[in-house]
Amino acid sequence: MMRGFARALGLCLSLLCSAPANAAPTSPLIALPERTAQAPVVPCAALVTPITARAGAIAYRVISAREQEATCLVTGYAAPQTQFVLRLPLSGYRGRFLQGGCGGMCGVIGETIVPPCSNAHLADGGFAVAFDNGGHFGAGIGDATWASDPELRMQFAHKATHATASAAKAIVTHFYGKPPTASYFVGCSGGGREALMEAQRYPDDFDGIVAGSSVSMPAAMQLFLWEAQHGLDASGHEVFTTAAVTLLHHAVIDHCDALDGIPDGQIDDPRRCDFDPATLRCPDSGDSNCLTPPQVSAARAYYQGPTASDGTALFPGGAPYGSELGWVGAGAATQTGKFAAEAFIARLLLHDGLPDNFVWRDWRFTRASLARLLAAGAPFDATDPDLTRFHAHGGKLILWQGLADNAAGARGMLDYYQAVRDTMGGLAATRAFARLFLVPGGYHCQGGYVPYEEDLLGAMVQWVEQGRAPDAVPAIARLADGTLRERPLYAYPTATHYLGGDVNRAASFAPAPPASEPADGFPWPGSHARTTSQAKGR
Repeated sequence: MMRGFARALGLCLSLLCSAPANAAPTSPLIALPERTAQAPVVPCAALVTPITARAGAIAYRVISAREQEATCLVTGYAAPQTQFVLRLPLSGYRGRFLQGGCGGMCGVIGETIVPPCSNAHLADGGFAVAFDNGGHFGAGIGDATWASDPELRMQFAHKATHATASAAKAIVTHFYGKPPTASYFVGCSGGGREALMEAQRYPDDFDGIVAGSSVSMPAAMQLFLWEAQHGLDASGHEVFTTAAVTLLHHAVIDHCDALDGIPDGQIDDPRRCDFDPATLRCPDSGDSNCLTPPQVSAARAYYQGPTASDGTALFPGGAPYGSELGWVGAGAATQTGKFAAEAFIARLLLHDGLPDNFVWRDWRFTRASLARLLAAGAPFDATDPDLTRFHAHGGKLILWQGLADNAAGARGMLDYYQAVRDTMGGLAATRAFARLFLVPGGYHCQGGYVPYEEDLLGAMVQWVEQGRAPDAVPAIARLADGTLRERPLYAYPTATHYLGGDVNRAASFAPAPPASEPADGFPWPGSHARTTSQAKGR
């Protein structure tokens, strides 16, 4: 597990290693409040439980506990089969517990959190850290074989995350002689869904939750299927090539970069972009530096997103402008995405309602099919905007979203945040405990055509332990030419105002509060928002 932290920390440190000679090295890391270190009160091996232990209603057992790389490495499981790994520092522990989420359909135990830079806080021993397998064993995060068991479906839905939190905190209390002073959860994608499930269903489990790239998971499966059905021809060949998406991406950036008033090669709000890929359509002369008619049609479908024949949006938007480079390769919907969606729908959601020979090409995009997905997916869908109990507990929530995220789009998190604002008393009341950060150029959970790193865990710890609500977090990216770009990310809806000067220095920017509160609800049947935008560019 320490090796996983080291790899993630290395990604963060790589940002600092080749800074321009005239620039001081900078870091996105946020200093954590000082706390007195706590030492263990029992030996590591004493944590092994030869019989079942209990944490409230949760039954669990510690299988092994051994000293490894300055930690007590604990493995165990909570009933019925939530396997977990818990790393307890032998020195330097400062009363903080962190639980990391797992991605996709889980089934495996993770080692690190995202954004990767935040792992630096976990490598120095200040946190007790737990990860789990989502309540079941799997061959990988796209495997849904286990979902034939109804109880395992509910464990995956929400029970396993809570069981791990309960068991892990009981073990922490045994090892250090007192419960954690503060507890945190960090997850993205499927882990972001887990994060919001905790806030919605188990509001007392965590004091601070960081949830990235979480949208309606059942509806998101449609996005994968939509892109696969449009991005593969009748013979199963890829419509897009690397050259085609590269051409399209550069054209999109050239067309939309200036919309935010910052000449920096990134799109701060892809919702404002309206580039038409038909402007790149190949002429009859056979010019190769262009898009074929099938590529133009597929690109338009990608940007539009899943839509019924009557024009009803079946998902909050489609692929964001700027996400084009992610349309090809191993992570594209035409590759792994189509099979993950097929497994999720056929085995987890509609396991007893589809033909045995159902495949991804068979899905049809209608209001009725979406309604069927949302009804079957209700137990797995972390879209409830009522966070009253979490707020009453004193919990703090950071939501974040990459704005070039081809796996979840860019509008779903904004739609959810609007629903929370509508439910929790408006923007000001919501920002008192829940804030949203948008990462321009960011892909799904990490990386991007501008690969920013930002320390959201550090921001959360300061908020929980010092009451310092994050108005901005520093972000840093190493560009393709080696240049280090600094940029403040302001808590939504504050925009970034360019003061002039070097676009790669944080000092060139200032916050720009909006003149009026934005309306971000997206008009699709699964939205819980009451305040709806016009959804320009849908």
